[in-house]
Amino acid sequence: MKRILGLLHSAVFALLLVVITIIGAIIVMAVGMVRPYSPVNQWVMKTWSRLVLLFAGVNVEVQGLEHVQPNQSYIIVGNHQSHFDIPVVVGYLPLKMTIISKKELFKIPFFGWGMKAAGVLKVDRSNRHQAIATLKEAERILRKHHISLLAFPEGTRSRDGKIHRFKKGPFMVALQTGLPVLPVTLVGTYEILPPKTLNLNPGRVKMVIHPPVDSTQFDLNSRDAFIETVKSTIEKTFWEEYERISQSNRRQPSPIAR
Repeated sequence: MKRILGLLHSAVFALLLVVITIIGAIIVMAVGMVRPYSPVNQWVMKTWSRLVLLFAGVNVEVQGLEHVQPNQSYIIVGNHQSHFDIPVVVGYLPLKMTIISKKELFKIPFFGWGMKAAGVLKVDRSNRHQAIATLKEAERILRKHHISLLAFPEGTRSRDGKIHRFKKGPFMVALQTGLPVLPVTLVGTYEILPPKTLNLNPGRVKMVIHPPVDSTQFDLNSRDAFIETVKSTIEKTFWEEYERISQSNRRQPSPIAR
């Protein structure tokens, strides 16, 4: 019975997701022809994100909002556990932002069209030259529109729930623009929608916002130390919060070993 209810919830969620994506994409495409980073498009992105989480049965706990200055631009860096990471960050971080997203998502009808109209940056992970061009475009947009950039430096979702090596791309943008890096730890999204499944597990997730890291204190020679400083901050909190979040969801912790 529990499995049947779970499948029913997943089916209803998928239907609602399609509906709000089509509606959101139409609004964003209409506005984005003139102003892709307009307040209207930002509102649509945040509303869409919160509705996705609501329909999925995800309860979001946020810690560290005092570290965010709404009028400051950041390079937002987080661990990548699930498709739900972006809705959590976009929906609950009170910042205007754009996102670096893999090119495959832009092929999805309405969803991809909306992403393009909202100014989301497309990256081809298999093409180094194109990836570099995307980072250069990100620098230009951040300077022109005074918004933040959300990136997941692992490059892809974790397949085992662990935090993997951080790539240098977002940190190079921080060094080039002088913007601070805002580390964000995401806990619980992996269990909500594990890899290779469409079955949702409603529950609690937590986003911990850490104090910003001043990128001007680093340069190309200390880039690796810069990356490690941010990664260790995110990872330390992940393991501190992991068991508590799993227990609060009333299920056994998933088999993630350090």
